[in-house]
Amino acid sequence: MALTLAIGIATGCVYALIAARYSVTSRTTGVVNFAQGSYVMVGGFATWWFFAEAGLTYPLAIAAGIAVAALIGLALWTIVVLPLWRRRSPPYVVLLSTIVFGAVVGNATLLLLGTLPQTLPPWIPGLEFDFQGNRIDGQYALIILATLLSLIAFGAVLRFSPLGWAMRACAASRDMSQLLGISPERIGAICFLTTAALGGLGGALITPAQFTSSEVGLAYGVFGFVAAVLGGFGSLAGAVVGGVSLGVVNAIVGR
Repeated sequence: MALTLAIGIATGCVYALIAARYSVTSRTTGVVNFAQGSYVMVGGFATWWFFAEAGLTYPLAIAAGIAVAALIGLALWTIVVLPLWRRRSPPYVVLLSTIVFGAVVGNATLLLLGTLPQTLPPWIPGLEFDFQGNRIDGQYALIILATLLSLIAFGAVLRFSPLGWAMRACAASRDMSQLLGISPERIGAICFLTTAALGGLGGALITPAQFTSSEVGLAYGVFGFVAAVLGGFGSLAGAVVGGVSLGVVNAIVGR
């Protein structure tokens, strides 16, 4: 049971990262980005490719995987969302465009890297914990710790930094923020870039504990959205509660 809970909490932390990104993107740009799960898939798969195929050291492979996910997010904003945003297209049109983009990313990954699931070695080899006689992989603890630190840092940026104030201004009113000299387009690009990077981090964290394939993006995106709804859009703490609750329930039901 302890191992099941560890798996559920760790997976739920990845859902929490996705849920937080749904909330931030939606509040800042008004876009519900259903490509969020693709960033997790790309982060994990790109990290695997850079490490296993390109021969980079593990830390560099992780950094490169996160960078690839961030660039995918920036491409989504620049190529797909921004033109629709400028035309003030209906929200459902933008939402559908992110779904299509996520499907394209998944198919491109399938064509480039194949159908076989891939995994990664632990970030810290040999790290384990003994809990009630159960040996628990230390990667799960790293996932939980990295999620909490990432969300705390992200929340601090939103609350205390000029960038965070600008993002909150855009969330309140795009037109008013323009009058104040804030560029909503620049803030949107930063939002998509940083949230995609967080998704890539989630993928690099969860892949050593489970696996990645071109098909996991959709599942992560759906569960992350459900976690955001459970926790309440716009709340980082709610994202953690919703994500962890969903992860634990899934682990227990699937046991």
